[in-house]
Amino acid sequence: MLSAMLAGAAVWLIASQVLPHEPEIGDPVVVVARAVPIGATLTDADLRIERRLTDQRPVESLTMASAAVGRTAAGPLSEGEVLTPARLQGTAQLAGLPAGRVAVSVPLVESGLLASIRPADVVEVLAAGTGQTVSSGATVLSLERPGDGVLGQGSDSPGHVVLALTTDEARAVAAAMTSQTGPAGFVLALHPS
Repeated sequence: MLSAMLAGAAVWLIASQVLPHEPEIGDPVVVVARAVPIGATLTDADLRIERRLTDQRPVESLTMASAAVGRTAAGPLSEGEVLTPARLQGTAQLAGLPAGRVAVSVPLVESGLLASIRPADVVEVLAAGTGQTVSSGATVLSLERPGDGVLGQGSDSPGHVVLALTTDEARAVAAAMTSQTGPAGFVLALHPS
């Protein structure tokens, strides 16, 4: 009896190694293979494909690496993060925000608050010099810290942010930029949530 059980177990072990395995469960998604800094252009080496069950991935997750290669990271990307279009610079960053929002690049006159700001934070935007509020509820889409150079600024730039603004607020930013006599730019205020 014992020898029959051992023989059966041996046959099962051998068969399990020879027989084809069940297909992997889940759908393919693009996953960040290593930490990627904000503003970096993604390459094949930054990405990998994994299978995830529906409840283990965002609905809008990318399914092909080619959809992300050559695109720019809108914020820091963490290793193992499932990649979505909203994490890449472009119009997808406006997804989920109220209709009528536009993305606007806003230069800053000081960088002190940049270490505390993250994408999706809501900030108040003040014109440098006048202190005029041009937006009381701008959503941060991405940011460039001094020295990053992502948005074409030199290392002496205090930084830039890309904000989601209403069209009226975007016009106010443009008007404030042309009327400034001192350093052109804006100051951000971060309110408690």
